[in-house]
Amino acid sequence: MLNLNLKEIPQAPGVYLFKSKKGEVLYVGKAKDLKARLSAYVKEPCLSPKLEHLLRNTENVEYFLTDTEKAALLLEANLIKKYRPKYNVLLKDDKNYPLLRIPIKEEFPRLQIVRKRKKGDQALYFGPFTSAKGLREILKLLSKTFPLRKCSLSEMKRRKTPCIYYQIKKCVAPCVYPIPEEEYKKLVDGVIEFFQGKGKELINKLKEEMHRLSENLEFERAAFLRDRIEDLKKVLETQAVVLDTPLDLDLWEYKKENTNEYFIVLFVRYGYLYGFQTFQIKNPLGEKPALKEVILQFYMEGKIIPEKIFLPEKPEEKEELEGILSELSGKEIKILESLQDEKIKILRALALKNLENFIFSEKRREKPWYAGLSEELIEILRLSREPRWVEAIDLSQFYGTARVGAIVCFFEGEPEKSRYRHYHIKGEGKDDYAMLYEVVYRRLKRGLEEENLPDLILIDGGKGHLETALRAGEDLEVKEVEFRAIAKNEKRQPEKLYIPGRKNPLFLPKYKEVYHFIGRVMSEAHIFAKTFAEKTKEKETLTSILDRIKGIGPKRKEVLLENFKSLEEILNTPLEKLSNLPGFNLKIAKILKKELQKQIQT
Repeated sequence: MLNLNLKEIPQAPGVYLFKSKKGEVLYVGKAKDLKARLSAYVKEPCLSPKLEHLLRNTENVEYFLTDTEKAALLLEANLIKKYRPKYNVLLKDDKNYPLLRIPIKEEFPRLQIVRKRKKGDQALYFGPFTSAKGLREILKLLSKTFPLRKCSLSEMKRRKTPCIYYQIKKCVAPCVYPIPEEEYKKLVDGVIEFFQGKGKELINKLKEEMHRLSENLEFERAAFLRDRIEDLKKVLETQAVVLDTPLDLDLWEYKKENTNEYFIVLFVRYGYLYGFQTFQIKNPLGEKPALKEVILQFYMEGKIIPEKIFLPEKPEEKEELEGILSELSGKEIKILESLQDEKIKILRALALKNLENFIFSEKRREKPWYAGLSEELIEILRLSREPRWVEAIDLSQFYGTARVGAIVCFFEGEPEKSRYRHYHIKGEGKDDYAMLYEVVYRRLKRGLEEENLPDLILIDGGKGHLETALRAGEDLEVKEVEFRAIAKNEKRQPEKLYIPGRKNPLFLPKYKEVYHFIGRVMSEAHIFAKTFAEKTKEKETLTSILDRIKGIGPKRKEVLLENFKSLEEILNTPLEKLSNLPGFNLKIAKILKKELQKQIQT
């Protein structure tokens, strides 16, 4: 439990670490005033349950002083990256989208696709690009117009003859032939202009050059440029212009659902939309949105930081955040939350649309309910509404004894085990219909009292079983629950579906997701009922045997039934442990074991 001596803690900016008994870092936080912040954990009368859980697991606190709030913010981010504490927001960013690198300081620069920007690198970077395949296609087309070298510097120095790229006119082979630096620089500048959003101006320049060559009767070179201009036009058609000005910016949006937060960032470079990235994070404490933490972790991983970052709201410590991002990028970074510009509003609408699609796809991936299962259930089972709560009933017995019923519950396609129920059959009727009526009646009656009725109840059986369940519902005047019966084949797989008011059953389509879902639910109900029946039978058998042993009266029998589930369990228990049970001694324990051995042998 958290134990702090507040008198020792200074009133200064810094970072604090909550550690467990084993020394594990559970949480990293920062504060403008360490003493005030840590005092809140001790003196605050009403903390959230999640925060109380964190404090209960915290054995001690370490803290580090910093000169400024900005330094504290940066240290906090670095410590979170180092320790990855379970109670902090952690951005699991495994989508390092490709960047285009042009090492302009090198001799005869080439184009490289990389995943991260090197710190302090003097090369030019463009991106990120959402699709590596798409970027390669663009470079393949551009190599016809701008035939830059493809090999590494070391390979270029070793080469004696030009490679295949020279033969197919996709490289000017500076490794072998003396290419004037100015001429090669024009090719590099052309690529840079293209990725700076100056594709149209570049095409106009190439057209002027084509006409000049044509006038000079250099028709072959003019034809080459003509074909390259057409290639560039095709590439430009794939680029989406979203801004009137050649502006670089990242635009962020996010949505929060319980402890889940979903983010999207749109990459706009030189006025063109290069792509976007989405991710989902857990916010363990959930006290405030994780926007600041996510942005800091995102850009500290070597991402290209544009001059402007648009956010849906003003983040905490905005000035400190701008300062850290400016230091990381080597230029001034501005965080903006003003969205008055119409183009920015359009971009934001685009971001929100894609974010909604991402959230829906994540839910579909996590749960089949969102992948069409809900709609299939409504369609195939011919239901009147979405069955979010589905229950299934199964019965089990051993030759008229250990008669039980069981109910399993699924919420939006997933088991909800807190609502699984067992039923000992109380009625005298021993056939399936009487047992089923009792279980359905008792379930619905309790559901009315507790206001937790399901949307759909699946019955294991045929038309008669369905009519029995419907009668129980009618007797209690329950109208909001729908019933369907599922008949199985010889292999105990769901086959036929019985619907109220329909004489003949429908066959379940095996190619649909709903078929597998129903099979899963009915199998779960069958196992749950059978297991309970077996335990009940064992207990009934044990009770019967104990009744026949001298010295084991009602009280001792009750103690045994509370502590053991079967005869074998009692027999495998040491005499010393049996003799220490309430009301037992060594003599009674020996008699018990001896008599049980006789019962098993007979």
